[in-house]
Amino acid sequence: MASEIKNVKILLVDNQSEIRNMRANLREHGFNSVSEMSNGLQVLTEIKKNRPDIIFVNSNLPKYSGIQVYNSMQADKALASIKFVMVTPKLNRRETAEMEKLGVTHILQRPFTSEEMKDKIYSLLGFAMDDLKEGARMTAQEAKEAFDKGDFEQACSMYHEAAETHADADYFCMQGRCYLELGLVDQAIAALQNAVKTDHKHPETDYWLGIALQRKKEYAESVRSLKRASKRQNATADTHVALGKSHLGAKQDKEADQAFGSALKMDPDNVDVRTKVGNAYLEHEKYSKAEEAFGEALDINPENIHLYNRMAIALRKQGKYADAINLYIKAIGIAPKDEGLYYNLARALHESGDRLKAIKALDKALKLDPEFEEAEELRQKYRAEQPQENK
Repeated sequence: MASEIKNVKILLVDNQSEIRNMRANLREHGFNSVSEMSNGLQVLTEIKKNRPDIIFVNSNLPKYSGIQVYNSMQADKALASIKFVMVTPKLNRRETAEMEKLGVTHILQRPFTSEEMKDKIYSLLGFAMDDLKEGARMTAQEAKEAFDKGDFEQACSMYHEAAETHADADYFCMQGRCYLELGLVDQAIAALQNAVKTDHKHPETDYWLGIALQRKKEYAESVRSLKRASKRQNATADTHVALGKSHLGAKQDKEADQAFGSALKMDPDNVDVRTKVGNAYLEHEKYSKAEEAFGEALDINPENIHLYNRMAIALRKQGKYADAINLYIKAIGIAPKDEGLYYNLARALHESGDRLKAIKALDKALKLDPEFEEAEELRQKYRAEQPQENK
């Protein structure tokens, strides 16, 4: 059905500002074969050369009015079968009846929405709305299967096709999520904004739009979206964490602390939530607060090696090298064959001024994994350095 929509040839006869608006409406619903003109006198010549399926004509065209265009088309048997829509200002019942007496049965009154324009085209071309919805639903179902398999390009294309056939906020939202997975943030924002436009009450859109805006570092806009998401019934701890992160980006530290507090209140024993809070503080250089968040997460799960790494980074960033070193040594006691821990220990040792012990830590990392390229590069770098006492 989407391919049928793309192939529908539409001619717009109107002033340029209105044509721009109508083009945008048509593009929103997948109608891409659109031509235009503003001179009613030239319409007959144009449609004889490039026969459209549907023609939208402004009733108040200068020199040659919409009704004159209609009458000329009806007088020509070759053109009379072209679907004709008269675009008018708001009409009362008497004016509508008069227009119909002249033979014009398809009227689109301004102001109209893109949905009204789409419905008029579907009606004229005999597209059954139920069939369109069902076709779009089946396409979206296949798209979800592709999304779940990680084939985001295929899923994105199919969600786009579904949305063109039947505009649904869920299809636009999922298309935005596909774009996010593909790293195409601007396209994600556009798709998610279409979702909002289609249904501003859609339960997922505000969250994902907030995430997309956050990735673009448009933090003020992201805060607005995520605030709306945080007030929905389906809001989770992750929603509040995301809101807190955007508050940090917007330099709103107090509000960030409150959002993180809401997240922790919702799920106080969730290590992942506390880790995400710590990561948000770490990313925005709030190192003491990151240390606190990671420490609380470690209290819940003291065997989590990833947390030792993250907390040690927060300590190093504060110049607490001895604490960071002790933390890495403790982690190595839990996971003695983790070459990454020795690598990170080496960095902390070197930053503390102990070059030789740093090299020994890298020796151990490379013994565990001889192909650890980053460790070998760092070892060579440290070996090449002039010892501090000889400088």
